[in-house]
Amino acid sequence: MALVLPQFPVGSVLMPYMPLALRVFEPRYLKLMGDLVGSQNPVFGVPLHPQRVAAGEQPERLTIGTVAKVDDFGMTDDFLGITATGTKRFVVTQWLEPDPYPRAEVAYLPDLVWDDAFDSQRMSLELEVRSLLARASSYGEMMWEADTEVSDDPIAAVWQLAAMLPVPPQEQHTMLESEDLETLLETALAICAGGNRFLDGLDAGESPLP
Repeated sequence: MALVLPQFPVGSVLMPYMPLALRVFEPRYLKLMGDLVGSQNPVFGVPLHPQRVAAGEQPERLTIGTVAKVDDFGMTDDFLGITATGTKRFVVTQWLEPDPYPRAEVAYLPDLVWDDAFDSQRMSLELEVRSLLARASSYGEMMWEADTEVSDDPIAAVWQLAAMLPVPPQEQHTMLESEDLETLLETALAICAGGNRFLDGLDAGESPLP
């Protein structure tokens, strides 16, 4: 039996082990959250910009997202606020009819597996991410501080460090697609190197490329 998961598309990438805060005011998503309030396992999918395809059709590129598990619901006069945490990654195998809210058949992607052989790369990534955030903060406010704490669990820490990188959603999505830990680490470290080269240019007074 196919696994059907409600979907809440957003303009950013939710990584595993990362927090998510949403203000919900659209009627279809209020309906979704209303259905989740009484659920023993209130979860929904967070894909990045899913392609517009008719029910039953296959997109040109598979949509990958992260399951968000709701931690708390809160209501104001204007909107419903929720906090959630990213858990498992999934791939959309088929979009379903969008009423009363977006839904899709999904398959879970395997969890990344830790190996102590990657510990030096994990430590290097932490140093590089924190250094990059500290440098970038001189040019503008960052979403994450350079001294933001990460998990003691190495897999969780790598996902969190990748999520903290100040890069466009498309690059975040590339990391989310990683098939194994080595790929995620290498991609994140390459992004750090690119970010430092970009900042080197800014420090030297060079205009960034359009």
